[in-house]
Amino acid sequence: MEDAYDFGMILQKLRKEKGLTQEQLARKICKESSIISRYEKNLQAPTFETVRAFAAIFNVSMDYLSGMEKRERISAYNLSDEQIVIVNKLISAFRSSNSASNKKLSPESCQLLGEIVEELSK
Repeated sequence: MEDAYDFGMILQKLRKEKGLTQEQLARKICKESSIISRYEKNLQAPTFETVRAFAAIFNVSMDYLSGMEKRERISAYNLSDEQIVIVNKLISAFRSSNSASNKKLSPESCQLLGEIVEELSK
C-alpha cells in the first residue's frame, strides 16, 4: 500500500508527465540535478519556496504536491475571460456527457465546439 504522503513519487510522476529530465527540472528551480533525485527518493525535503516553485511549474496546488489533495486542479492562469467561459462550458459538457447514455453531440455541444474552434483560430 502506498504512503498517503509520498512527495517523491508525486514529483517524479509530474516531472515525467511534463517530459522533463531531473536536470531540466533542476535548472528551472536553479538547483543541482542531484537535489531532484534526493527529493524523488524522499531523502531530502524541499523548502516551502521550492514546493511553491514546483506547484507553478506543474500547474498544481501545493496541497496536491503534499498528497493532501488527490485530484489535480485545472488552472485558468493566463487565460482570457472568454477562454475561461469556454473552459467552464467544456467541463460542464464533459460532466453531462459522462452521465448521459446518448453519446451524440447535443446542440449545446456543437455550439461549444464552434466556440473552441473559433478561439483556437484567433
